[in-house]
Amino acid sequence: MSIKNCSNESIQSVSLVARAVITALAITPLWLSAAEAENQVKENEIEVLTVTAQKRVQNILKVPVSVGTVTEDTIEESGSVLLSDIDKFIPGFDFSDSSMTQAGVTMRGISSPNISVGGDPSSATFYDDVYMPRAAQNVIFSDMARIEVLKGPQGTLFGRNAAMGVVNMVPKSPFADFEGFVKATMGSDSLQRYEGMINVPITDSFYMRANVLTNSQDGIVENIATPNWNESNKIWDLGERSHNAARISLLWDISDSTDFQISYDWDDLEQGPPMSVGFSQYAYNGGQDPFASKAENDVRAGVEARDMYGITAKLNHEFSDEWSMKYVLSYRDWETVNRQDEDGTADIRRYFDTSNNEDSDILYTELQFNYVTDKINAVAGFSYSKESVQQTTELNLTADTATTLITGELNGVIHGGVAEQISEMIGGDSDAHAEAAFGPGVTFDGAVDAFFDSFGFPMEHTWNPNEWANALNVLGFADPIMGAIGMPGQPLTGDIVTMTGDATYDIVAMQMGFPEIFGPSFAGQWWQESVNNTGDFTNWGIYGDVDYALTDKWNIIGGLRYSKDEKDFTWYIPENSFATVRPGVGNLLFQPVNTSASDSWDQITGRLVTSYQLTDDDMIFGSYSTGYKSGGFDSLTPSTEAFAPEETTNYEFGYKGIVWGQVIANVSAYYLQLDNLQTSIDSRPPGQPQAVPTIINSDKELTGIELDVRWLVNDSVTVGVVSEIRSTDTFSPDFYNGEGKLILAQKSSSDSALNYTFTFDWMPDFGVGTTNFHLDYVFVENTNASNVGLEDYKKEVDAYFRDIKNLSARLSWATDDDSIEIGFWGKNLMDQRHVLSIGGFTADVLGTPVGRINRGLEAGIDLKYSF
Repeated sequence: MSIKNCSNESIQSVSLVARAVITALAITPLWLSAAEAENQVKENEIEVLTVTAQKRVQNILKVPVSVGTVTEDTIEESGSVLLSDIDKFIPGFDFSDSSMTQAGVTMRGISSPNISVGGDPSSATFYDDVYMPRAAQNVIFSDMARIEVLKGPQGTLFGRNAAMGVVNMVPKSPFADFEGFVKATMGSDSLQRYEGMINVPITDSFYMRANVLTNSQDGIVENIATPNWNESNKIWDLGERSHNAARISLLWDISDSTDFQISYDWDDLEQGPPMSVGFSQYAYNGGQDPFASKAENDVRAGVEARDMYGITAKLNHEFSDEWSMKYVLSYRDWETVNRQDEDGTADIRRYFDTSNNEDSDILYTELQFNYVTDKINAVAGFSYSKESVQQTTELNLTADTATTLITGELNGVIHGGVAEQISEMIGGDSDAHAEAAFGPGVTFDGAVDAFFDSFGFPMEHTWNPNEWANALNVLGFADPIMGAIGMPGQPLTGDIVTMTGDATYDIVAMQMGFPEIFGPSFAGQWWQESVNNTGDFTNWGIYGDVDYALTDKWNIIGGLRYSKDEKDFTWYIPENSFATVRPGVGNLLFQPVNTSASDSWDQITGRLVTSYQLTDDDMIFGSYSTGYKSGGFDSLTPSTEAFAPEETTNYEFGYKGIVWGQVIANVSAYYLQLDNLQTSIDSRPPGQPQAVPTIINSDKELTGIELDVRWLVNDSVTVGVVSEIRSTDTFSPDFYNGEGKLILAQKSSSDSALNYTFTFDWMPDFGVGTTNFHLDYVFVENTNASNVGLEDYKKEVDAYFRDIKNLSARLSWATDDDSIEIGFWGKNLMDQRHVLSIGGFTADVLGTPVGRINRGLEAGIDLKYSF
């Protein structure tokens, strides 16, 4: 459904229907039953969560912005451990988990490239009040209080890289009571998850809270590849997981008005690399069944790993009833390795892997002041961050694969030569010339292809002796070669090529001045090209935001922020490693360079919001806000020119309230303009031998409606729904695609797929203990068939076009004192299987597309003991 195509009558109907739906539906993101006690208020017998979305403690129904919240209870009842598990509960929010270290937030359909360390995400992620850079933002949930997601530009309060929104993860803090728990979860595919927490009051004013979590699960596809280079390396199955995390926090109540907290968190990830299911004829079983139980990924030392720690200190002080302050200081350090299979085969002539290795750190600090009276609720502050990044991007292939690529280049050169000869022969290169020379209906390209095929081309691989011998005969190299090897006058055959080893290849390489042609004696040797980047990024900002009550019902909010970004970036691309054994060979993918660039950007962003309380329980609001994301540098494409910063402008209207004392509703409509969206594409401009990921800037216009509501049917039953409708216009610039074709600037339009999440929660009273039943059903319409330029290999995979239908549930029982809880759970209960993505770096150049599939039906049990 496209909003822009709706008549006024249709839009009015949608509004009426939305109001009607509010009376019958509900939303899990606003499930508020077990938030921390100090974060709850009571309104009309409905518990309503308070949030810190505006850097103030506020009732979520009084916050005039689009914010979704997932509480501790929802996290537990849904078995969620990552952001990708809870995105279904918040409309307009999606989190990709294809890679833990290169994951990405998508807000209202807008995501950011996650491979370039020289850029930043369009949506900011915060953990414990601290900004998390790209490779650090996907943390496992351990002792989490809630997740807040703010949609639309949040440039005033959050500043850096909040052009599309903010994800705010809030872990629990220590407090004065003694408590703790241990929990074990076991399930399908040998899932084992163990978690423990303890909160201890060390003195009357000094408290400690510590937690630890370990999570592991077998893969869903057995990797049966056994290359000799992995004899001493672990061979991971596809989808295998292993993740550990821990946190310890100390809180000191210095006085009634001052407290100090320091926390240390640790994250250790070492698991199978991102999934690469092969969809080519060279893959296991010919790539015919994407859900086969076995696959061959021969990546050398493949792994996805991250070693990360962070230290955060926070000081809170109340000067008076009106004035207070908070100071945050944090340091975070991480190292990552992400070496993954790019071809999905065990074919040595198509071996290709990439590895993204990062060693980075960030210092972040923020000073915030709050002022509150009956009329004014104001916040102002200053933030500063200093990030140091080091990244090496490796492209690893065998000499056999390099020869496959070189063969493709030779085929292209020969094909071009045939075209030139035919053009000379028939007096031109038009279809009219071809018809005059060869007959009706013959095109010039068709004639060229026919002659090309008749000469025995294209070659599959120059190391195939018969193909190589045929090529040498056709190209006129045969006689000189036979003379050079002492066999003048004899025909050059495949047997002679085999018998003479590398001789024919070396002779041609010498005559053509093309050392990249080499013989099969180099089989199995490694060819590595790498791009090495370093960066120093500085960001600071100053902000102020005032909420003023014009009357008891009418408030107006105004805020401004000034942001400044400075980036210094370097590229060092050495010659390929194969040049040490074959002197003179050039790089196939990245040309050697050693250069640097610097740039800076600044921007003033702001917001103007008005809200009106229709009743004590109902509020409407309207807002105008702007956002900003700094420019940056493409880590794979050296250039002294930085790509432009992103700028967003958003207009939004919404309703929040409690209807008839039973229904909580949150409905919003927005129009957003996004200039200079930094988009990653595979591009092969003239003179570049292969396509590589490249950043381009495009513009977008988005129009959408988001709905989340929940209905408390009675004391024991709650039902809910989350949904959105969105249309997007994209204005893209001229660029070269992965096939080297120039794509002219154009406008394209798309509508979001039909999607919704339905939830059902039931707490029956059996008189003994507490019983809880949770169910959620997710539907996402598949729109892949409407993608422009859909490749033929994708069209052949039916599972790539299936709608997502995911049913999950959990039934739990706890003792009256909540000391013991047992839960039985299931995910994807209908065992729906989907191909989530197809493509990859080698799809065009090697004919080896790869993709990801989802995990099938899962079921298990969890046991928890609280004390």
